[in-house]
Amino acid sequence: MYNGSRNRGLAFVTMASENEAVAALNHLNSYDLDGRVIKVEFARSVKKTPVTEAEPVPKYNVFVGNLSRRVRSQDLREFFSGSENVLSAKLIYHTNPRRPAGYGFISFSSKEDAEAAIATYNGKKLMGRPIRLILGKVQADDTKDKLNGNEQMSNQMMHQMSPVLPKSIGEE
Repeated sequence: MYNGSRNRGLAFVTMASENEAVAALNHLNSYDLDGRVIKVEFARSVKKTPVTEAEPVPKYNVFVGNLSRRVRSQDLREFFSGSENVLSAKLIYHTNPRRPAGYGFISFSSKEDAEAAIATYNGKKLMGRPIRLILGKVQADDTKDKLNGNEQMSNQMMHQMSPVLPKSIGEE
């Protein structure tokens, strides 16, 4: 088995029958293979402790558009560092070739914090470009729906983007 490009020095072999497995174990355990003594034993199953799933924490995503291609997730997080309860900062990338798409998301733990960030940072310049912020839909923090992989929300937000800034937060 390999760990990246380095051989971990172990392997798993599936035998056709239990008799073949026992014979291989008896014959090859402590065998000298190219100057290395190998250890052969039956694989053990790993007992996994049951994982209790925590209740998903709702998060409020703010779409951040008009980003410079030089902006990285860390820059985005630092830009919003004055905001309360920032959960994450994610940039969206084109896949082939991998390059920044010019937009991303900031997640907050409450709608009030997200709205306050929009009021404070909408139109402010980040690396020379005025950013545009739009409040997204509430999303449960679920490992199956990672923010960077949430293509549907990204597309919805991109369609909402226009040369005109979005409606104020109180309007529906």
